[in-house]
Amino acid sequence: MKILILYVLMVVNLHAQVLIETRKSDKRSMIEAGSFLSFSSYKERQIPGIYLGYWYRYPIDENKAHLEFGLNFYHSGSQYNFEYEKKGLFYNIRSKEFLFNVGIRMVKEYPVGNNNIEWVSELSLHNLFFNDKNISDNRKDDLSENTVYIDTNIEGVSSIRIGQGVRFWKNNFGLGIQVSYMPYRLWAKHTVPSGFNSFSIETSVNFRF
Repeated sequence: MKILILYVLMVVNLHAQVLIETRKSDKRSMIEAGSFLSFSSYKERQIPGIYLGYWYRYPIDENKAHLEFGLNFYHSGSQYNFEYEKKGLFYNIRSKEFLFNVGIRMVKEYPVGNNNIEWVSELSLHNLFFNDKNISDNRKDDLSENTVYIDTNIEGVSSIRIGQGVRFWKNNFGLGIQVSYMPYRLWAKHTVPSGFNSFSIETSVNFRF
């Protein structure tokens, strides 16, 4: 009788674990919102910003790891002031901070009691946007009169972003912190000045569903 009871308890426990893992795998979407502070020698005013993003979480594998794919939008009142080069001409750029990135994350999960800790490694394409109203644009002159031309008055500088962070989960609610590095001059060394590379610190509130 004791053996039967023990067997029943083992089956119930295994079934509960399967249900928990199933519920985890069903939570494929994640909303991320938070605050960030980026550091650059070409900022004349430094103000913390906010960001919002969506990430899709792939199922966890046998190593307690999974991939995430998503994007974030960032904005702050920080003021950039730098010389931007385009077609051999230099333009003084003064702009607030508008950022967008899309990328992929490798996430390793570590269960701690009823909670989870996740180590996050991110590789993404990061973009800084600014107003280009003072930058000459010859594209309109090169188009025929029958071509529709829409000028968004936006110029951008792209970079890869490398980030490392940690997240703490309680059920479907999480808190995170991440440090990221943006080597802008890896691709844009002919358009932005030396020393333009920057890094940032982000804190986030996460909800998966």
